[in-house]
Parts: sequence; structure tokens; C-alpha cells
Amino acid sequence: MEPEAVGSAGAAQDVRCYLRNLAALYALDPELAARLDALPFAQTPPLEVARDSRPTVRLTADDGKPVYAHSRYQPLDEARTLVETQAQREEDAEDASKDLEHPCFLVLGLGLGYHVAELDRRFSRPLLLVAEDDLALMKAAFCVTDLSELLEQRRLTFLTVADKSKLHARLRPIVTYLMLGLRFISLPHTARYHARFYADVRALMRDFVAFSRLQMVSLVRNARITCKNVALNLPAYLAQPGVEVLERRAAGWPAILVAAGPSLARNIGQLAALRAHAVIIAVQTVLKPLLALRVPPHFVVSLDYHEISAQFFHGVEDFGDAILVAEPKATWHVLDLFRGRAHVLHASLADDLLDEAAPKRGTLRAGSTVAHLAFYLAEHLGCDPIILVGQDLSFPDGLYYPPGMQIERIWRPELGRFQTIEMKQWERIVRARASLHTVQDIHGHDIYTDDQLFTYAEQFQSDFLASRARVIHASEGGMRLQGTTLMTLADAAQQFCTRPLPADLFALSGLPASPAAKERACAALEKRLEEFQETRRIAEQTLTLLGELSQQVDRPAEFNRLVVRVDELRTRMQRNERTYRIVAQAAQLAELRRVQADRAISDEEDETSATARRRLKRDIEYVRDFIDGCEFWQQTLPQALQRLRERLG
Repeated sequence: MEPEAVGSAGAAQDVRCYLRNLAALYALDPELAARLDALPFAQTPPLEVARDSRPTVRLTADDGKPVYAHSRYQPLDEARTLVETQAQREEDAEDASKDLEHPCFLVLGLGLGYHVAELDRRFSRPLLLVAEDDLALMKAAFCVTDLSELLEQRRLTFLTVADKSKLHARLRPIVTYLMLGLRFISLPHTARYHARFYADVRALMRDFVAFSRLQMVSLVRNARITCKNVALNLPAYLAQPGVEVLERRAAGWPAILVAAGPSLARNIGQLAALRAHAVIIAVQTVLKPLLALRVPPHFVVSLDYHEISAQFFHGVEDFGDAILVAEPKATWHVLDLFRGRAHVLHASLADDLLDEAAPKRGTLRAGSTVAHLAFYLAEHLGCDPIILVGQDLSFPDGLYYPPGMQIERIWRPELGRFQTIEMKQWERIVRARASLHTVQDIHGHDIYTDDQLFTYAEQFQSDFLASRARVIHASEGGMRLQGTTLMTLADAAQQFCTRPLPADLFALSGLPASPAAKERACAALEKRLEEFQETRRIAEQTLTLLGELSQQVDRPAEFNRLVVRVDELRTRMQRNERTYRIVAQAAQLAELRRVQADRAISDEEDETSATARRRLKRDIEYVRDFIDGCEFWQQTLPQALQRLRERLG
């Protein structure tokens, strides 16, 4: 059926509007566009003419009663009022009249597109996420409201399913903008029409934002210690091959991932008998308890940047045949303490530091915790199924740690008649009472978790749902996790751990780094030091010129003369893109501030003196932080160079 046949409202008969929208959607989301294109117009809801001559639409609510997506009188005025009131409620209470600097909205319900168009009119270049699962209604909206420009500029994204993994995949490319501020707009009819879908999307979005904020805060806060660890881990990075030599080495064999949740106490005693039949991958926290039981894991994983992680390796006399797999950002103390085979994952920063001396190293997905890294390693090995043990992500039985962990030895001086181990465990949980909330455990009972563990669970569930491997939740306690099958460890072992592992499953014939490789690496770091010195000189000259420019904004001739000199310095800086990247990694906060400032300034329609001053203020702040980043590397790289010379022999 042709678009002209949709409804009786004249605006709905604009075939050109529909085709413009569809063409723009094909370029952005071809799968969704094809689904809309294939949907017959006969299935779209009939439109009605409101009193202001604009189309409105009547739908059938969840309770079977009629509900209108828009006013039957003045749908455009209704959209303006709703956007004004809901957006205003989200704005800064100290200046309620001020427009949002970084407008990003989740719109629950598309309707006929009036509210989306009004948000675009009301705010400057907003980023709009629209949750709508009624494709027939979406097709009708495409006939009424021109959204093609929003789609062409990639400022409009449709969320049509409340699926965690798909939503995460759709949102990851724009996560930085979501972190700058996300507002929710709910169309009135969504409370009665497909209400469960909209509630699910809202909940998924809130969880994703919380999870992403935790990751971003960690990235910014720990940027420099991460850079330092990568630099000081270069000897280990060069010494042996990376995880590329492990790819699919255990294809078809089961893996047991041992995490440090309280429920581990239920199953840790079974692991000795299973080691010969399943690949044991342990987080660093449980390494000592496993070694004490004479169950060296096949792999132990480490990624924590803080040197306190070294406590999990201190005092170990014999690591057995355990293999360490570490992210290069892990504290260098761990790789120094571990006496055995170690594989360090790929790091783009290490490649930039070493240039042509950088070896080829395999990589795994980035995870928030060592437990995530353990899961990605199991996938990389080709293990199937992947069996989870001690993966609680909550506080079962009122416990924060499994019994017998290192923390109990730290607590020992405080214990007595009125202070028991159980009391200390509960005290550790309620210390974060402001962030506690309840989730369902594997038995369907309410259980406490906190914001941090909940965000970790969000990433896990997204990973499990997307994994090709079967994931068995055999912790016998803790939070229920989507994408897993519940089993006891005994049952999982009986079903999957039936064949002995080959004795040489992880044998390695690789050779350590050669003296020539060491010399090339040292020469590369010496070259980087020279480049940092030159880069810092350019940045300092640029900072001086930017200060002069800020005094000449109202004197065009002098301003333009100085701009030419700044451009010359910028050209010199651009000649060494690698050095710029290295410094920028140590100045993540400056990068985030610049993105934030760029989004606000680029939205200015007219170039004014005030706009120029804002740009200069942004640039001055950024260059100052960049110079500080240069200084950081000038202090860190000599330490890395010395370690290379000492530890590679």
C-alpha cells in the first residue's frame, strides 16, 4: 500500500517525508530500515485529525482500552509543554533558565515524532535516544514528522528491544556523551501502552549509565598510574609471548573460573579432583588459598593497577605450574613477584613507546575486574562450557569475603568476645549502606548487593548473553545472572568434566627476548625521551601565545598575526602524532574536559568575541594539562629504561 493511504490527515500523506526518513535510516541502521520498509502500510495505526489540523493517533492500551499518543486538540502545543516541563525539571537548580550545555535525552515513546522534533528545536544539537518497539507506529511517524536531518547527523538512535547485550552494543560508541548528562523524557501514553517495554528500557539505561560512569571515573582517576605500570611492565611485555600463543589451545575443554565470592567456601574443596579434567582459571585474590590446598590453578589473572594487589603474591615460595596472564596496566610489583611463566596482554601504549621494537602481542577484551579477565581468557582459550565458582556479585549469608581469606588475618587483633568474624563481615557490608540495594539470588530470594558489584554484574550479563560458550553458574549462591544455566558444581563436573586434560595442553616453545630486542627497546625509549622534550617545548610556546591571543580578541589584525604563529606550532606538533598520543593517555581528564567544552562551544551558531574567549580558555586549560603530562613522562620513562636494562639481562 502506498503512504498516501495512511490515515486521513493531510500531513500523513506526505510520501516525500516518509522516503526522506527511510533513506536516512537506511544509512544509519539498515536492519531496522529494512524491517520498516517491509511492513505493509495497512498495518500502521489509522491517524485522526486534531483540532489544530495536525495528525494524532489512537492506540489500544495494555488493558484493552483506547489511549491517545498525543492530544486530540493541539498535539504540537502538548509536545512543547511536555518537553519544557520535563527538561526544565532536569536542569541545574541554581539556574533553571539556563539551557543544558550537553543535551542528551532518552525519549520513552516516539508517538508521531512531535516530541523528538521539539527537543531538536528546543535544544542545541541534542543527542536523542528513542525507545519504541511499535514499528507500525514508527512507520506512521515517518509519514508525519521529518526526522531525516537528525538521522543523517547521527543524533537520533532508535532502541526497539529491551535486550541488554544489544542495548550495550548500541550505546558504547556514544558513552562519553551519555556521561556528560542524560535526561529522560516520557510520553504520557507510555504509562499505559507497552508499559513493560518502556520500564525495562529505562532500567537498562540507568544500569548502563551507572556501569559506564564507574568505568570512566576509574579510567580518568587511574590514568597516570596505569601509564606508569605499562611503562614499568615493559620487561615482562618483551620477555615472553603474549596470549596469542594461547588462542583456542583448550578448545572444547571445560573451564572453571574461580572468583572470590563468599560462596567459594562451598566448592573450593572440590577443585583438587577437577584440576585434571578442567582448565582452572583463578582470580589473583584466591591464588594463595588454592595453593594452600595444593591446587595450583592453570592460570591466575591480574589487572589491578594498585600495588596492594602484590599482597596476593607476597610470600609464595612455589607457584607450581600456574601461568600468570596479566593486563599491562597491572601493578609492576605483581609481575616482579611472580616466579613462573607470564603472558602480558597487548597494549597500544606499549607499542607507541617501543615503536618498531614492539613485539606483536595478542589482546583480550577490556574488563572491569579480574573475574571479567578470567572469563575473556576462557573464551580466548576456546573453553566450553565455562563454569563459574565463587561468582556471587552480592553478599550471600551476610558475608563480604569467603571464610579464611587474608582479610581475616588483618582483623585478628580486633577480634574478641564482643567482635566476631561474622560481625566484621557484616560491618564491611553495611559500611556502604547508602549504595546497598536488593537483587534476586539464584534461589529467587532477596539479597544485598552494592552499586559497584551491580555494575560489574551488568557487564558480565552482557558478556554471557553474547558468548558462544555455555556459561554454567555453579557458585551455588549469589546473584542470579542472565545468560547462565544454574547447576551445582558436582552436577556440572559429572556432565562436563569427564576427560583428562592433555599433559602438554599449555606447553610453550617460545624463546625469551634476545639481547638485540633489548637494545632496540632501550633505543626506542631514549628516542621517546628526546621527543617528549621537544613536544614540551612546543606546548610551552603555544601556551604563551594562547595567553597573548586572549588579550587580543578585540584587535583582529594582531589576533590573526598570533594565530599564524599558533598554527605553525600546531603543524610541528602534528608531525609526531605518536608522542601526542602517549602524552594524551596520561592526561585523560584533560581529554574529557576538552570533549565537554567542544560540545558546548561547537553548538554556538555565531562566532563572537565571547565564543573566541571560551575557545581560548578551553585551549589554555588543555595545553597546561598537556604540559603536565609531558612532565609525567619525563619522570617515568627513565625509570622504565633502567628496568629494561636491569631485568632483561
